[in-house]
Amino acid sequence: MDVLNARLEALERAVLSADGGTNNTENMSEQIAYIERRLGQVLADHTPLAQGLEKYTKLKGVIDGDGDLDLSRQLLGAGAKVELVLLNDSAVHTLADLRAIRDLQSNISQPEYAAAAKLLPKARQLEQQHTEQARELRRAVAGISSVVDRYHAETEALSELFVRWDQILTGIEREVSELEAASPVFPSSRR
Repeated sequence: MDVLNARLEALERAVLSADGGTNNTENMSEQIAYIERRLGQVLADHTPLAQGLEKYTKLKGVIDGDGDLDLSRQLLGAGAKVELVLLNDSAVHTLADLRAIRDLQSNISQPEYAAAAKLLPKARQLEQQHTEQARELRRAVAGISSVVDRYHAETEALSELFVRWDQILTGIEREVSELEAASPVFPSSRR
């Protein structure tokens, strides 16, 4: 009963403190009807609020209970509690976005950003120098690659020559050995 009285008193304070909001009606039921119409207009304009009120109305008996908070906690499941907390999902996201923006504000207002505009011409000059250095590096790498390729080709050619000379020398030595073995002038070194 105390809860009902407290709500009625809060409603009366809200009605009496409204600036011309009740059209100067003296009857309490007319004032309540006006407030309900006004609430309907606000809910029509703000659908997340209307959805939240609808969810609250469905769970009102469990949420309000009869003053026994433990009973209300037991009756209300975790999913319903989460739904109530997230009644206005867009407001939660907006609040999170605002907090993130507030946290980033110190990063946005750094004095280094003001100095960055002054350094832009120097940065462009450095960028041009870097581009030229990159071109020079590509030319140097191409030149070194061609030298290495020529080195490999010449080394391979020399290797083939050495192999051929080795074959020729081996053939000559074999012929000389055969001639020595066949010639009486050179006695064989048999023991």
